[in-house]
Amino acid sequence: MDLDEMLTAPKKVAAWQLVDADLLRLIPELSLRMRQLEALRVRLMHQVDQRCVAEQVGASSPGNWLAGATTMAPGQANRIVRLGRELAKHPEVAAEFDSGRTDYDQVRVIVELLAKVPDGDAPARPDNNATGTTATEADGDTQKVFDIVGADATRTQACARYLLYAARTEDSTTLARRAKALELILNGDKKNPDSENAELNEFHASPGLGGRVHLKGHLDAASGEALLTALSALSKPRPGADNRDGTTGKDQRTPAQRRADALTHIIRTHLDIAHTPTEGGEKPHINVFVDADDLAATTDNHHQGERQQGRRRGPAWMPWLGPITLDLAARISCDADITPITMDPDGNPIDVGRTTRLIPRKLRRALNARDCGCAFPGCGRPAAWTEGHHIQHWSNGGPTNLSNLVLLCRFHHTTIHRGDWTVAISKDDGHPWFTPPPWVDPHRQPVPAHNRRNQLPFAA
Repeated sequence: MDLDEMLTAPKKVAAWQLVDADLLRLIPELSLRMRQLEALRVRLMHQVDQRCVAEQVGASSPGNWLAGATTMAPGQANRIVRLGRELAKHPEVAAEFDSGRTDYDQVRVIVELLAKVPDGDAPARPDNNATGTTATEADGDTQKVFDIVGADATRTQACARYLLYAARTEDSTTLARRAKALELILNGDKKNPDSENAELNEFHASPGLGGRVHLKGHLDAASGEALLTALSALSKPRPGADNRDGTTGKDQRTPAQRRADALTHIIRTHLDIAHTPTEGGEKPHINVFVDADDLAATTDNHHQGERQQGRRRGPAWMPWLGPITLDLAARISCDADITPITMDPDGNPIDVGRTTRLIPRKLRRALNARDCGCAFPGCGRPAAWTEGHHIQHWSNGGPTNLSNLVLLCRFHHTTIHRGDWTVAISKDDGHPWFTPPPWVDPHRQPVPAHNRRNQLPFAA
């Protein structure tokens, strides 16, 4: 079956019946055809734009008509219209686009660069008596570039041919970097490019209706490089980082999940340092308001391994995101500053106690020395990434000492609070031992902490 035959009725193509060789042949052919069709749409929309057809049928603009006719996003529709206008100025680029040798994103990169070429009609090859450096001379292999662009090309033609040649082997991201370098060579430091203008930076963090926070924004080159550098070191795959079975298996988190965890770690580390500005007169940290009886009942239910439906004063809540589950409140309160507030029956504060650190600094150092990071079997994340977990929650009378604390990363802290795994401090060696759920080990044999994984099991 050839591609033309398949395209007459795409829904009827039984892809599962195709042999491997046909799949490997058809997909590149189809991709080429899709590029050509994309170019055809740009050409047709340029005619709609030039003839004012959209306005004649009541649309406010060609982009507005295209968005309405195809349910395309308005921004994408307007970009197609603008690309058609730019390609009309650069026939060589348009021809490459029509042939399918370059795709939509590559062509956008090229025409955006061509709009920034100074003295575009000037010859690209310098006179023998001329001084200075041209864009093509700045490349390491000047003669090769001249062979590509031609001896009589203008600066605009030279840049177009050079980037079209590079587009044969480079994707749009790599091509955009090459175009950016070319722009800097052409314009030097005379302009402040948008990519380096910090005044254009934007960042939005908005609580959604579902209780999650949505992030959106863009940064200048220097700020973006700093962010990506910080995320890179913290978002590498780590064996055992997301396991619940006590093994050091492959990190199953997606790259996006690893970056989210890395960003969370950066934020928490920032909040933990002593030089942050105040928020409402206090160092900024996560604030949770929860009824002490509700918290005690929740943590007791976890300890007993069962759920009970009792009377509650109301949900726990945070100032920015509002109500949260008592499960989350219990996990956060394991390692926190506690401020007791006495309320009257109408919910008015009548006494505010002294804020105290639940796990003092000296005790935290001792925990770091004993557990050496996340103690959950198979994990071992650094101590700086961990939280102190009360084995018997403090709201139920659990003491804050070494025999009732264990270091856990955020993921495995949640795992323990979920109740499948349990943890206890052995009276024999004074270290944490974890008891797996039946679906991991039917015999529920205790497993030592990660840093003591060669220890023999003790008798439960």
